[in-house]
Amino acid sequence: MYIMGQWMPQLQTQPPSVPGNLPSPPPAPPEGWLDQFLAFIYTLAHWVGGLIVAMVENIVPLQTPGQLVDPIGYLTLLTVLLLVSQIAKKLVWGVVVVGWVLIGIRIVLEILEKQS
Repeated sequence: MYIMGQWMPQLQTQPPSVPGNLPSPPPAPPEGWLDQFLAFIYTLAHWVGGLIVAMVENIVPLQTPGQLVDPIGYLTLLTVLLLVSQIAKKLVWGVVVVGWVLIGIRIVLEILEKQS
């Protein structure tokens, strides 16, 4: 490179690599949709577990082992899923009951209309 009347060596963009001193490459992203979904579930469970462990450690002066973060997260996600499914089950039963009542009323109205 020629700068201001002098020949300058090219600047290197990266320092020379030293074997054994290189960082490991990042893990490859998941390829399939199932792998991506499972990675998402794992990440979500890890974050939720970390949040719950941090809340427990703030309430109780106890150091929780790091190995419990993921199981606590998975159990929390399963608990939320069960609660949502129970609520949805009750909601669906309510819709079904209201539907049958409305159909029964419609049948009764049709019968009364034909008789008059």
